[in-house]
Amino acid sequence: MDRFQAMSLFQPSNLRRAISESMDKETKRINYHLLGTVLGVPHTTMARTLALLGFDFVIVDAQHEPLDAERMMQLIQTVNLSSQGKTVAIARVPSVDSHLVTHALDAGAAGIIFPHVDTPDQAAEAVRKSRYACSGGDRSLAPSALIPSIAQLAPPGTSYQQVADNNIAVICQIESPTGIENAEAIATTPGVDLLMLGPGDLRLAMGLPSTPVGGKEDPCFVRAVNHLVQVSRDSGTPCMAISFKVNTPPEWMAGFSVLCDCADLHSVMVDHMRKMRETEGLLKEVGSGRLSDVVQNGV
Repeated sequence: MDRFQAMSLFQPSNLRRAISESMDKETKRINYHLLGTVLGVPHTTMARTLALLGFDFVIVDAQHEPLDAERMMQLIQTVNLSSQGKTVAIARVPSVDSHLVTHALDAGAAGIIFPHVDTPDQAAEAVRKSRYACSGGDRSLAPSALIPSIAQLAPPGTSYQQVADNNIAVICQIESPTGIENAEAIATTPGVDLLMLGPGDLRLAMGLPSTPVGGKEDPCFVRAVNHLVQVSRDSGTPCMAISFKVNTPPEWMAGFSVLCDCADLHSVMVDHMRKMRETEGLLKEVGSGRLSDVVQNGV
C-alpha cells in the first residue's frame, strides 16, 4: 500500500484507488489481489502485531467485538502508525446509523464496512455518512482531528476534506438473499467502492447451516456467490470475500480482488489445536498421555 499513502500517516491512505485499480475496467479481469486479516482481539498489542506481518489491510471489527469509540480509534491508529502506512485499517461498524462511523473516519480508517446492506437506499446512506458536504455527504467536521501541518495536509488546490473523500472506501457487505437480489443496484450506487460477501449470515438467511456441512457448499449458496461475482464483473465494482470461511475451488478466488484470508482469533484456535494434537501424538509415541487420558482409563 506504499504508493497509495496520503501526505500524513494521520490521514487515510487512498484505499479507493487501490481497490479500483485491482480490477481492469475494460477486461473485468483482476489485476492484483489485496490481502488482509480481521482483528478480533481488541488490544493494541494484537493490532501492532498484525500491522507488521505484511497484510495490505487489517479489519478492526467493531460489529462483533466490544469496542467503544476510544478503543476503536486507538486500534485504527496503531495499525496505521505501526505499519508506517504499509498496512491500512478498515473499520467494520455495527450499522450505518452507528456513532462509531464518525469516530472511525476521524481516526484515519481507510475504509468503512457497512454490514447487512440490502438495498441501494441503504448503500447511498452509507456513502453519505462517509463523505463531507463538499462531496454530497453529511459527515461532520471534527476540529480535534485537524492537526495543523500533520493531519490537515492536502495537495495545492485541494483540502483535507477532499483528500478524505477521495481516499476512504465505502464497502457494502451483502449477506442476505435480498442483498443478493439487489446486488446490481447496490454495486452501481454512486460512491460504493467495494462489495463484500458475508458468507455466514448469508447461509443463515438462506436457511442453511452457518458453516458448510461435510465441507461442501450448498448449491443454492454457490449460485448466490456466483451471482455476486457476475454482478461485480458486469458493474466493474470489485468484490471482497472472507476466503477462509468459504469452501470453494482455488479458481473461485479469481472473482474477488480483495481477500480477507484469516483472522487472529481463528488462527489462534486452529494453531493451538494443531499444536496440542501434535504434542499428544508425541506423548503416545513415548508411551505416555495426558491427565484426561489417565482419568478416562480409570486410573
